[in-house]
Amino acid sequence: MPWWRFLFWNALGGIVWATAVGLVAFYGGKTAADAIQRYGLFAAAGVAVLVVLAAVGIHFARRRLEKEL
Repeated sequence: MPWWRFLFWNALGGIVWATAVGLVAFYGGKTAADAIQRYGLFAAAGVAVLVVLAAVGIHFARRRLEKEL
């Protein structure tokens, strides 16, 4: 592949990736702020706890599956 073609697609991929990450972060933060304002800080803490528990559960399930194989 010629260097100019690689440079073009690499730059385009970087621009698309940065834009997507920026938009997800912006709208995710806006949604989180609206949810905290509407439901309160305790509900946000509850959701955060559920996310952590789900991550820990997935971790232990994956370890169990690796031991079985």
